[in-house]
Amino acid sequence: MLLLRHRHCLPSPRPLRRPPPRALRRFAMSSAAATPPSTSTSAAADYHCRTKHSLTAGYARGPGRLDWANQPNPFLRFALAPQLPLPNPPPPALPSAPIPYPALFHSPPPPPPPPQPLTADSLSALLYHSLALSAWKSTGLSTWSLRVNPSSGNLHPTEAHLLFPHPREPGRLAVAHYAPRDHLLEVRATAPAAECAAILPAPATAVLALSSVFWREAWKYGERAFRYCNHDVGHALAAVAVAAAALGWDAKVLDGLSYEDLGRLVGVEKGSPAGMPEELPDKVIKGNAPWVERQHPDCAVLLFPAGSEPEVNYGRMSEALRRIDELDWVGKANALSKDHVVWDVIYRTAEEVKKHGPVPEERFFVTPWRKSPAVSEGLYKQLTVQEVVRRRRSAVDMDGVHVMWRDTFYQMLLHCLPSGEVGSGEQQGQQCALPFRVLPWDAEVHAALFVHRVSGLPKGLYFLVRNEEHFGALQRAMRQDFEWVRPEGCPDGLPLYRLMKGDCQRVAMQISCFQEIASHGCFSLGMVARFEPVLHDKGEWMYPRLFWETGVLGQVLYLEAHAVGISATGIGCYFDDAVHEVLGLKDLEFQSLYHFTVGSPVLDKRIMSLPAYPGPGIDA
Repeated sequence: MLLLRHRHCLPSPRPLRRPPPRALRRFAMSSAAATPPSTSTSAAADYHCRTKHSLTAGYARGPGRLDWANQPNPFLRFALAPQLPLPNPPPPALPSAPIPYPALFHSPPPPPPPPQPLTADSLSALLYHSLALSAWKSTGLSTWSLRVNPSSGNLHPTEAHLLFPHPREPGRLAVAHYAPRDHLLEVRATAPAAECAAILPAPATAVLALSSVFWREAWKYGERAFRYCNHDVGHALAAVAVAAAALGWDAKVLDGLSYEDLGRLVGVEKGSPAGMPEELPDKVIKGNAPWVERQHPDCAVLLFPAGSEPEVNYGRMSEALRRIDELDWVGKANALSKDHVVWDVIYRTAEEVKKHGPVPEERFFVTPWRKSPAVSEGLYKQLTVQEVVRRRRSAVDMDGVHVMWRDTFYQMLLHCLPSGEVGSGEQQGQQCALPFRVLPWDAEVHAALFVHRVSGLPKGLYFLVRNEEHFGALQRAMRQDFEWVRPEGCPDGLPLYRLMKGDCQRVAMQISCFQEIASHGCFSLGMVARFEPVLHDKGEWMYPRLFWETGVLGQVLYLEAHAVGISATGIGCYFDDAVHEVLGLKDLEFQSLYHFTVGSPVLDKRIMSLPAYPGPGIDA
């Protein structure tokens, strides 16, 4: 199977042919600026520093070459589990009228349409527009699938599970695994609804849980794979939140559930390989290790009618999930690979960053739904939400020519704001806008933007402050000679600042592992998170959640790019501390967690596109 070149691929490092442009020459990368190895007692910070790519010390540890004979199967299936086929495609009459893409974000809350009832049709629409296959690609003897939700290297470590009222057995709840290749649900267990009412409090529609198979990413990316798996959780969360909103549903992470609770909901001990050994090796091990194919439960999302607020009691919900664990589960997981590589640091870190229950005074709450600010809806193509999400692709090259209008640039950034349209005196920070509202914490992620080709906007380095409470800390932590000037024509309510003018294409390319796609788009960016203070104040369990937030932001940029007629791609390969040097960051207070680029794609005409369904019936 051919695996498309993705932005996480590691090109051979090479020196620049000429120095950076004069305006940015003083930011030339040097070993002196690298963040030293972590001296904290934080396992998350230790892992993060250990898995940085460096201009001087080389790349994080990885396989070096791809073992194609053991590439993991991208499709997890549970043999003998009863199957619940879903309408494919969902009936066009659901919802009653197609929703224009801007309307979902700009309409007064709650968004259109009215909440749909839970049926096989609405379940199909939710999954078809969030986690299903979107196409097959073929060239020569190679064929591979694409999905609606983005994934690092198109490897798709993320699995989805649902708990919902069984459509064929009134009075019972079904616990099912979603199989995207065939767009169906594998029912693994059922339970009396009355005994498990705490898991699905009225008027909730369903619970959707996400889990990760780390081995799928580690096969290609080695130790850094834990980062990428959590990017993909964020991608999936945003995809689900948008698809739910198109059905009139809201979505919110049930973050008071423990890792153990989530494991019961996903069924990690049911029909899966035996668990991780009590003592992990302290080095990378190659051989047959089926336990690395086990699912790591990440999170659960409550789906409910927009405008309502279910009463969630995490204690009672946890008790009900213990009863779910005692049910008769059906199905045995298929093997994904013959042999494996155990990247021990991934599993050690995953153990350390588990959340073992709600923090003191943590409760489920629904933030007020706010629409996103609009410059003009005329900037978007005449596409429906459903068309945009299923047309999303990751660009593999950009033309280096296309110029974006300034208003389009501003509109895209307005949709990146967590709080949506705020009133006079209010600040950005609380996550109230779609799809950021799926996350139950205030925004911790900002964006450093390298503007290359935006008409009416000088080339240079810009910064989008997504939580304005961090503004002072950002200014103190970053270079003291930055301008922090509002650019011309910037809409009110958009906290965007120009840090300095200058052509930064070469620097953007260099810090992104010398990948030209970072300089050939209209703009690229690094997602900069408040890091060490979050781990210290909230707990190490926030480490994967910071990556979830970057994934949600990345999915917004994907959709925005396609909605205006261009494309985008995530960049996981970047030199971490070279990015920090450009910004003047000298410690772990802020860290860059994900990069991105937006521009006009160059299409490979040798690759043929095929419909998602029916597919060729292969695991690829």
